[in-house]
Amino acid sequence: MFRPAAIRPATKALCQSTRPTLPIAFFRSVSSTAPLRKDFNKSKKDPLLAATTTAPGGALEAEGQYARTDENVKIEYPDDEHMPRSPVVQGRGGMHFKRTLAHFSLENKVTLVTGGARGLGLVMAQAIVASGSDLAIVDLNKQEAEEQAKKLVEQFQKENPGLEADQMPHVTAHYSDVSDPESVSGAIAEVIAQHGQIDHLVTSAGFTENFDAISYPHDRIQKLWGVNVDGTYLFATGVAKHLMERKVAGSMVMIGSMSGAIVNVPQPQAPYNAAKAAVRHLAASLAVEWAGHDIRVNCISPGYMLTAL
Repeated sequence: MFRPAAIRPATKALCQSTRPTLPIAFFRSVSSTAPLRKDFNKSKKDPLLAATTTAPGGALEAEGQYARTDENVKIEYPDDEHMPRSPVVQGRGGMHFKRTLAHFSLENKVTLVTGGARGLGLVMAQAIVASGSDLAIVDLNKQEAEEQAKKLVEQFQKENPGLEADQMPHVTAHYSDVSDPESVSGAIAEVIAQHGQIDHLVTSAGFTENFDAISYPHDRIQKLWGVNVDGTYLFATGVAKHLMERKVAGSMVMIGSMSGAIVNVPQPQAPYNAAKAAVRHLAASLAVEWAGHDIRVNCISPGYMLTAL
């Protein structure tokens, strides 16, 4: 079907023109989509045309019902105390006086990583140290944060035996419930007291759970959003305030998720998906708001990663 709005400009040009008629090649033709006619014989041969989401054997009647939450999927996470420890992996290896390319150097900088005691946060913290930064690991489990802070320095020293003591990274551990404003403020103040400054932030603290949306306990939803969204917001604004007071540039990396852009199947995790979508847009919004203060904000969205979680 042709739309009048699409035809009107072409008709007006043809009717009102007093100049010699131009060759038809100079006019943009009005396109239309021909009706889709199924060739059933061809459909059987072409895998793209034959593709369907109908369940095998006709187990489900409606098209698309095969892509549904599997209620049998139940993932139970151990409590924090019994969560497996994440090992400190091998870094760059070998003696090197410049720990990274000059353009990416974090020499003389201090980076705060939330959720840095395990998983992605720990590996990113190690890369940050390898790039020359001092490090503050902030985690709900301070004991584990202290263990990993010690191991990071030991691993770095093992890989760089020629460095002097004053060239070793300064790595500290701090406790924080990232969903609690007072706890966040206290952790930021403690980091500044021990390092003198904060230049960069990585918000890696977060968790997910699997409940179908209807039966998800509201208090669990509040906790999940508190850690994933509130924790990101509170640390970002706290560090940004510190940078603005110092009148220096800084950068932040918020850890989103593929789940903030797509819907994972079959695990039911609607609140988590919504929380990570919030983190993505929060990063974009703060990037615009703080650009005038030379504070750069980005978000990365990992896919499935093999960690203790």
